[in-house]
Amino acid sequence: MKSSKYIAAGISGVALIWILSGIFFSGAGGNGKGPVAGAGSTTKVAEVRVRDIVAQPYANDIVVTGRTNASRTVEIKAKTKGQLQVLLKEKGARVEEHEIIARIELSDREAKVIEAKQRFTQRQIEYDAAKSLEDEGFNSKATLTRSLADLETARAELTKAVIAQENTEIKAPFKGLIYDQIIEVGDYVSIGDTMYTIVDMDPIELVVFISERNISNIRLGQEASAGFYNGDTVTGNVSYIAPVADPTTRTFRVEISTPNPDYLIKDGLTAKVRISTERKTAHKISPSVLSLNDVGQIGVKIVDTQNKV
Repeated sequence: MKSSKYIAAGISGVALIWILSGIFFSGAGGNGKGPVAGAGSTTKVAEVRVRDIVAQPYANDIVVTGRTNASRTVEIKAKTKGQLQVLLKEKGARVEEHEIIARIELSDREAKVIEAKQRFTQRQIEYDAAKSLEDEGFNSKATLTRSLADLETARAELTKAVIAQENTEIKAPFKGLIYDQIIEVGDYVSIGDTMYTIVDMDPIELVVFISERNISNIRLGQEASAGFYNGDTVTGNVSYIAPVADPTTRTFRVEISTPNPDYLIKDGLTAKVRISTERKTAHKISPSVLSLNDVGQIGVKIVDTQNKV
């Protein structure tokens, strides 16, 4: 019983000594805020990493979405009236410049040409005779003038008859592709009726709209490239820059011409167009090295020849 009391008293005494030792030793070490550097202590200088970089060629290319567009689209209209006699080319066919693609019936046009030629020949003979007599003094100047007027009238009638006959032949105005065909053999057409629609697919145009911020970087002849959804790519040159901005979007229409001899590029395709701008030199740095000074300016810290930042 007495031994248990001695053990308990001993444990209590050890605990009290341990608590008191912490109080006294902490007070002897100073103010409790940790060690303080003396007068001879040195502050550690912050270490930085540096890297030598060299300016590289750089171009801030303009990338926009555009679409393909035929360089020319023309509706061929009838210049004379009559029934369509022959269709030489139909929708989807390729045509050459001035190629005959359809014919309207001649009707009496051929006969009118023959009649006009004979009348012109007659008026020419009459004028020559009047001129000869006038030179010899046997004819008045008024008679010669009347003969000349008759000759010119006959010439005009002949020209009119020949044109009317030629207008029965429908010709392609340029090399291209027949996009639409409105008429069939046997149809009757009047002057001004649309017969065909022809598109010029070579070269084909890439149409894009450039913002006012970037339009000053675009020049005629500037090189550009385009990629399509199927993976095909083409190159071309800027062929047109609109002088006036669209009033709604405040953008400028720019056209890029690219060769399309096989008509593989269709009208209306969406393309991602990249226009190459002027090459410059620039340093490529990571955004993580940018710094902000006390006045809010963004910059990059550099090391001088004295190894100072």
